[in-house]
Amino acid sequence: MAVNRRASRLLKSIPQYTRMGRHMRAVLEHGTPRKWINLALVESERKLRRIEVKGRPYILFLDPCNFCNLRCPLCPTGMEDLGRKQTMMSFDCFKRYLDPHLPYLFEVNVHNWGESLLNPDVFRMIAYAQLNNVGTNMSSNLVIAQEHHLDGLLDAGLEHLTVSLDGTDQASYEKYRVRGKFDRVIENLSSLIRKRNARGLKTPFVEWQYIVMKHNEDNVDEAERLAVSLGVDRIRFIPVGLPFESRNRRILADEWFPTKFEGRDKGADTPQTFGQADRPAPCYYLYRSMVVNADGGVSPCCIVYKDRRDFDHMEAHETIDIPGIWNNEKYRSARALYTDKDWDGRKKTICDGCDIFQRHPSKLPKSARQPKPAVSAVDNVTTGVAGSVKGPTTVLNVSHRPSPERQAP
Repeated sequence: MAVNRRASRLLKSIPQYTRMGRHMRAVLEHGTPRKWINLALVESERKLRRIEVKGRPYILFLDPCNFCNLRCPLCPTGMEDLGRKQTMMSFDCFKRYLDPHLPYLFEVNVHNWGESLLNPDVFRMIAYAQLNNVGTNMSSNLVIAQEHHLDGLLDAGLEHLTVSLDGTDQASYEKYRVRGKFDRVIENLSSLIRKRNARGLKTPFVEWQYIVMKHNEDNVDEAERLAVSLGVDRIRFIPVGLPFESRNRRILADEWFPTKFEGRDKGADTPQTFGQADRPAPCYYLYRSMVVNADGGVSPCCIVYKDRRDFDHMEAHETIDIPGIWNNEKYRSARALYTDKDWDGRKKTICDGCDIFQRHPSKLPKSARQPKPAVSAVDNVTTGVAGSVKGPTTVLNVSHRPSPERQAP
């Protein structure tokens, strides 16, 4: 199949580059001179592999809640193995955590480890961010949505909605989205797009995110056709990732990884995510994005979920000091993994066990396998899928996150 050959190439793309269009829009639409100067500073510090940085994060994750109505078997929330207190973030906490970032922020993601629509304050959160010149992105399984939820998203001004839908019928969908209702999601998708168009709105941009797994990889073509009929703006195919701290990666990979797409590492160690081990360093989360959980805990990235792995906690600060948090011992220790520089006080963090980004050779254990060659510039380009099907942009890249709701910044 032509789509499989194209998919095999695009599976090797780095996720951040496949969302460049969305990020570029946010930079242009929500930019100010101060934000643009900070953006240039952050990117230069990342390129120079600075350990202590002066730039501020310009993308923020604020998780409205870490409850979910589904029981996805590879998601820590669905498996009830989150390792963190489950709670709802209040609107007051959302404001308290967001406000210090406002001078530098282009986007806030109001999702992470749960179904955001379970928090009734999520619409106020979105509206508040938009009012303060910050773009908003949300991910949802869209199962529980009622008409008032759909109207609420439109009224609040949400800019980008990712809908997690991994199948083209109930059988292919519920294998992973346990407790999900395929027809309900399709109905909500159609209703939202119809309401948006009737109002003459351009947002939210609606993206259908389809995780390609062993049981649904034959449904890709049908999903493209269905996306056209629904009128979604983009369908994105991504392969599945494994929970960050899973101990049985090989067994899980055998059960869930697709078999008709090239990219799986057949070595002794199964990477966390299909086709994405040893990506060009350094890790972009440690320079661009701050991740704040529903309980206020600050994780190094949106892949890490247990509270004992946190780098800080917002409620540990009477006055939230972003530069202080951003350059604390754990953040500096993590950034040091990607440079030959070090200091006597460097501490091991959860980042020491990550296989996604290439660490500096001096920070690798002697027994570690050699890093893979960096992906070429050609591989970093994601294109629309060519063919007879006309309609939404179609892209296929790999998600480096263990849960289907996650999006790389």
